[in-house]
Amino acid sequence: MMEEKRINKKIEEILPEVKASLSFEGLQITEEEEKLIKATLRGDISRTAFLKKARELAEKQ
Repeated sequence: MMEEKRINKKIEEILPEVKASLSFEGLQITEEEEKLIKATLRGDISRTAFLKKARELAEKQ
């Protein structure tokens, strides 16, 4: 549980920097993409599941 809190805190610290870097390149991530990224960083989904869902999201755009 403590490890999970530490991971979530680290994700919340890093994500604004990632968003800023993307913004600098003229890109933005949607709320759904952000949730997918967080789930992946927490280890909630596999790399394969991440790639599948990321492809689906990209095809929507």
